[in-house]
Amino acid sequence: MQENGKEFNHQEENIPSLEELNRELKEQLKKEEPERKRLKMQADCGIFKRLVISSIGARYLKNFDDKLIREKKELDKRIDEMFATGKGIILFGDVGVGKTMDLVYISLRIFESLIGAEIKVKDLLANSEGDIFYEGLHIPVSYYFMPTLFNKLHFGEKIDFEKFVLLDDWGREYAEPFALSRFEILVEEIYASENSLIITTNLTKEQFINRDGWARVTDRAREICSVLEIPGESMRHK
Repeated sequence: MQENGKEFNHQEENIPSLEELNRELKEQLKKEEPERKRLKMQADCGIFKRLVISSIGARYLKNFDDKLIREKKELDKRIDEMFATGKGIILFGDVGVGKTMDLVYISLRIFESLIGAEIKVKDLLANSEGDIFYEGLHIPVSYYFMPTLFNKLHFGEKIDFEKFVLLDDWGREYAEPFALSRFEILVEEIYASENSLIITTNLTKEQFINRDGWARVTDRAREICSVLEIPGESMRHK
């Protein structure tokens, strides 16, 4: 073949073959994989951080230290059981013993189970400094402070819940009859959906079981949850 009076040879143009292009692309993707994983981890950590801050609270995440978790070994057993069977957890304990901090830890364990890696909170906070937009990870956790939840129930608001439902400070709510009846329905929906219920309460076991008007709810909660007592005195003033 001739072009402008000269013979034109395609081989002299060094046009790469399709196989060569595919090989180069795979090599490039392999080089970029660590950075992609780092960015995704950073984004996932950001999603978890926003979840905890918007629900449980920024102070609990900032002050979190798993070394301060009491009965950590037993709590880990209950969490593993929850992952395996769906059985929830009732955390009994006095004021200030770290039950809400336990909810942060439980949420962290759920997050770790989703991403398949262990995360230290200090690393999590560092990894999520850049607020990267990424909507690929869904963390199936719903958190409700019981007084706030009952206020919503009182005014007939719709209550959505995820696979893991965290109810903090059971016993502090104002449980007027309409709100309590709606709460009974909510607990039955959680039961029917085979979702996991995690409860914290300052009530003793006896108080929890024997509350007037709560027999149906507490009986169901005891059926679908294991129990863990958190001992000790308040850590808030040390």
